Amino acid sequence: MQVTKKVSVAGQYAKLGVDFDEGENITILNGGDITTGQFGEQHTFKVNTKNGERNMSFNQTSLNYLIDAFGGDTDEWVKKDVKVWVVDMNVQGKMRAVAFLTDPSWKKVRVNGELKFVPSDTEPEIKPEDIPFD
Repeated sequence: MQVTKKVSVAGQYAKLGVDFDEGENITILNGGDITTGQFGEQHTFKVNTKNGERNMSFNQTSLNYLIDAFGGDTDEWVKKDVKVWVVDMNVQGKMRAVAFLTDPSWKKVRVNGELKFVPSDTEPEIKPEDIPFD
């Protein structure tokens, strides 16, 4: 039987509303580790919050935004500030506050009713059918 090693990260995990809030910037302190958690693989980074160093698992959407902003090498993210956005989402049948991370200059927009985070110099795509006419 083949078994695999389970890797865990020591230290406290950052908590929304305690260590960071929406609109705040946190700083990425390392290139991250892939750990196996209750819900599969997680990308866990050490971040600096208003209460000091904490661990934080980045969701895939945040990883995608950070790749767009800083590139795919997470070692290049070290010492980068990232902005925290909080969105209420349905997660496994329950409404939960979910943190998303982007470049600090990005903004939140609604495109075709869908919430997105985009670079500040990006204009949302407006389709003719989205414009209300009387």
